[in-house]
Amino acid sequence: MGNNSDEMLYCLLGNGIKNSLSPIIQNSFFQSNNLEGYYTTLNVNSNDLEIILDTLSKLNFRGANVTIPHKTNIIPYLDSLDPLASSVNAVNTILFENEELIGYNTDVEGFMNPLLNQIQQFNNKKVVILGSGGASKAVLYGLLNENCKEIIILNRTIENTRKLVSKLNSNTSISFHELNQKNIDSLSNIDIMINTVPLHKTNTIFNFHPNLGIKLAYDLEYIPKETNFIKQMQSLNANVIYGYEMLLAQARLSFQIWTGILPDDNSINDKVLSVLGN
Repeated sequence: MGNNSDEMLYCLLGNGIKNSLSPIIQNSFFQSNNLEGYYTTLNVNSNDLEIILDTLSKLNFRGANVTIPHKTNIIPYLDSLDPLASSVNAVNTILFENEELIGYNTDVEGFMNPLLNQIQQFNNKKVVILGSGGASKAVLYGLLNENCKEIIILNRTIENTRKLVSKLNSNTSISFHELNQKNIDSLSNIDIMINTVPLHKTNTIFNFHPNLGIKLAYDLEYIPKETNFIKQMQSLNANVIYGYEMLLAQARLSFQIWTGILPDDNSINDKVLSVLGN
C-alpha cells in the first residue's frame, strides 16, 4: 500500500476541524510555489493516533499538522522531537523523514512573530492572558522567553492553570485567577491582553472598560476576523493583532519545515481574508 504519484501529501490531524482554514492556506502555498502538493484534514480520535500515523507513513505522506486535542498526546507516537517542541511539550507539526516521525512546534514562533512586529521590549510589560488551554502553552513559552515583567492568567478552571504554571521555571511574576467579570474589572495598566478562549464561538461576553488601560490586544480566535473581543478592543483605542496573523505565521513555518521554502505572506493574505469576511 502506498502513494506512487509525485504529489506530496500532507494533512491536519485534529477533532472537529471540518471548517479549518489550513487546507486553503497550505494548498495555496503549494500552488504559489509551483509544487505538486495536496493538504487535507483528518478527524482523529486520541485512541486512533498511532494507527493513523502508521497508515500515513505507508501512504508516503510527507508531513502533518496537529491541532486540538492532540498536540500533547501525539508525542508518544513520534520518534523524536525538535528541542522547542520538547520544551513546550506540544507538537503542531510533524515531518515524515527517512521512515521517522519528527515533531516540531511552530506555534511559539507563529504567535510571537506578529507580536514582535509591534513590541520589541517585554521586560517592562504587564500581560494578561485569557484562558490556559490549547494554544496558551505556546503563548506562555513565547512570553517567558522574552522575559515579560508580569503575566496574569485568567481561566475558568483554576486547577488546570495551577498545573500549567507549576511546570514553569521563570523569573517572571506569574499569577492566576478565575476568569470572570469581577476579576477582569479588578485589572489595570495592562500593556498587552491576549485572548486564547473561543469567546466569539461560544457567544461569551465580557465587558472591558477604559480603566483597564489596554494598549495592545491579541485575539487567537480568528473566525470571524472581527470578533467581539477585537471590536471591544478597538472601541478602547487599543492596537490589535488578529487571530489569522498567528494562523498564517505558524502555517508558513510548518511549510518551511516540510519543503525548505518559507512562503510569502502576500500569496495567501487576501484569500484568507476573503474567506473570513467580517
